[in-house]
Amino acid sequence: MLTVILTILKVIGIIIAVLVGLILLVVLLVGFVPIRYKASGEYPAEGELNEDVISRRKRDALMSKVKTAELEEGENPEKEKKPLAIKAEAVVSWLLHIVHVSFKLDSTGYILTARLFGLFKIYSNDPETVKKKEEKQKKKEKKQRKKEEKERLKAEKKKSEEKDDQKTDKPKQEKISTEEAKTEESKTENLISEEKKDSDDSEKASANEKDDNGKSVSESSSESSSDSSKDDAFDSLDDDEDEEKKGIIGKIKNIYNKLAAIHKKVEYVKDMKDDKRVRRGISYAKEKLFLIIKRILPKKLEGRVAFGMDDPATTGYITGGACLFYALWHDHFSLEPDFENKRLEVDAKLKGRIILALLVIPAAKVWFNKDIKHIRRRVGKLKNM
Repeated sequence: MLTVILTILKVIGIIIAVLVGLILLVVLLVGFVPIRYKASGEYPAEGELNEDVISRRKRDALMSKVKTAELEEGENPEKEKKPLAIKAEAVVSWLLHIVHVSFKLDSTGYILTARLFGLFKIYSNDPETVKKKEEKQKKKEKKQRKKEEKERLKAEKKKSEEKDDQKTDKPKQEKISTEEAKTEESKTENLISEEKKDSDDSEKASANEKDDNGKSVSESSSESSSDSSKDDAFDSLDDDEDEEKKGIIGKIKNIYNKLAAIHKKVEYVKDMKDDKRVRRGISYAKEKLFLIIKRILPKKLEGRVAFGMDDPATTGYITGGACLFYALWHDHFSLEPDFENKRLEVDAKLKGRIILALLVIPAAKVWFNKDIKHIRRRVGKLKNM
């Protein structure tokens, strides 16, 4: 008996160990196997992607053509819009392409496809798969229609059979209905006679009732009600004036309370800015955020980007933000800001990878940091104020 119990416990222990091992394996695969991605794009599109032979003058001429086409479209909105001169491709894969997602974009539109093990399509919006889905849907609809038609025919047969049965039972039902109608008529006649007797008795009683001055009770009650209505009218006017005053005072108090609450929150925020722990927590969060962004950004970036905005200041802000990471790719990538003209030229390709564990670890450090917890508590107090 003891040996049987031990063997059962042994088997249970092995099963639990296998399950724990599988869970750890899945966690390690998801956490440490990188998600690889690569992309390439060109705008305005001309020839091969990332073609270095195209000269700067040729690109400027192409951009001027695009601008003139846009102006013509703005002047004449009835004209057909020209397709967007852009080309882009992107691929995301994980664990030896067990999960594979591809994306293509051109002037005709975009195609997104997701596969498992390179064979099974999870999702795709290319024309062929869409047609197959539509055909399957049509077949299902035809089958559904056939079923509904069969059910309708069955229901009609049942109705016809029920009608035949009702025809045979009709004379019996007619006899029963005539007897019921006669009994109902007799009942209604008795009720009408009783109501007439009650109304005659009530009229006699009201005619005999008089007050001391010779007036009827109804006349005296009408006079007293007219006097009381006048008094109620004056009282209602006074009540309306008091309610208006109370309403105005209440609105003023509400406005004052709202302004006081806003002032209190502003003072609380100023106090938070001066708090050393808040400043330290924000700087720590910024440091970890830049680390996460750095680990997400591509390891390889080639090509060029020329851009210009309506306002030179916004162009400068964008350039300053891009320069924080420009040192990673400056050998193979050129950034060309244009402070005079509004423009956008892109001819680039990139490649990178994302390891989820390297993103989760710094994010967890930020979440469990003491200064960040202090900031969360202070923000919670601000919300409840």
